[in-house]
Amino acid sequence: MKLSFQNIFELEEAGEFKKVFEIYSDLYSKYKSEYEIWKHFYFFLWLAIEDAPREFNEKINLRELMQKMFEEGKRNFSDLANFNFITGYTVSIFPYEYGDYDDLEIEAKKMLKKATEIDTENLIYKLVFLGSLQKVDKEEYKKTEIDAAPTVLEVFKGKGMLNKYFRQVLYRIDKKTSS
Repeated sequence: MKLSFQNIFELEEAGEFKKVFEIYSDLYSKYKSEYEIWKHFYFFLWLAIEDAPREFNEKINLRELMQKMFEEGKRNFSDLANFNFITGYTVSIFPYEYGDYDDLEIEAKKMLKKATEIDTENLIYKLVFLGSLQKVDKEEYKKTEIDAAPTVLEVFKGKGMLNKYFRQVLYRIDKKTSS
């Protein structure tokens, strides 16, 4: 049976962690050089740390596998803006899941900055990078939130954990003020 990402995303949303893990593991073992497979598998693992049952996490040694995929991603995809955005974001949120907290927090910020340097027009990357800074111009940040909102909805419009997550955390327009 041939599965599409849409089928996998439906299983993700249904909370079928074991089944999704098996599918991604199989795909990744065959297509390690395919960024889209790496991205969705990596992000699935990242969210599963918080969302999946403890038994699932322990059985597959989730943290170790996620750290391994992070390192493989750096070796294979570090020149891609989207890779730097996804990993920079995930590491910046939970740097302690990857190893040395302080070093990884710095690395995450560098990755977010690199994403904006590779794709200077991407408002989503800019929004997340600005949000990672200690000191940021609040007006510039608010303007970027507003400007990025339609792009967030367009880029993350589909099903699946990655799309749902980023729609929730990056679409920050108050519906009362946007109408």
